[in-house]
Amino acid sequence: MLRLSLHPDHKGERMGQPNDGGRKAPHSLTPIQLESVSDAQELAKMRSGSGVRVVLLMLAVVVATLGGARLLRTLDSRQAYATAAAQLERSDTDQRDAFMRCALPTYQRSQLSLPNALGAEIARATERLGKNYAEVLASCAPLLESFEHAVKGVQAPADVRSPIDRVAGAAQDVGKTWRALEEELRRPGPAYDRVHAAAFIDEINVAWHRYLTARDQAKQALSARL
Repeated sequence: MLRLSLHPDHKGERMGQPNDGGRKAPHSLTPIQLESVSDAQELAKMRSGSGVRVVLLMLAVVVATLGGARLLRTLDSRQAYATAAAQLERSDTDQRDAFMRCALPTYQRSQLSLPNALGAEIARATERLGKNYAEVLASCAPLLESFEHAVKGVQAPADVRSPIDRVAGAAQDVGKTWRALEEELRRPGPAYDRVHAAAFIDEINVAWHRYLTARDQAKQALSARL
């Protein structure tokens, strides 16, 4: 009769193997589960960060668009003031000077801002030519009208329209006084009356300085907005 004997250690190993394997199996899945959770958290962070970047980018685009539109409006507004200032300057240096050179052969622009300087120039011209000075003024009439139309045609924004209109009105008054002197010189009579003509010359001088004042005020209003 044969006897089978099992070594206690071998029995223990055989009995313990299934138990050890059962215990180790769950633990072997833990790194996978942790890695899966970590990846999900990282993906969530990336999505969250990407969303923030998209929002910030959209805000930057909106701000840039609004800022650009405002900048364009500012540039357009400044351009309108600059254009009005240039038109006013041209009416002064081109049309006005052309008439003055025609009506007053000795005209010097720098002197006509002085009190009574224009009146003195006109008095010398009328004394030299007498009633014939009316013919000189008649030949210069188109230039005078061009000056008046140039000032009236200045295109200015609404907030500076008032000072520009005052310049245009003052230019019209200058034209009226010159035409009044021409009519006086054409009045029938034996000779040129210096005393009588002096009153008309004074009116031209007064209207001229009103024009200079209105022009300077309009230029200041335009310059303040550039």
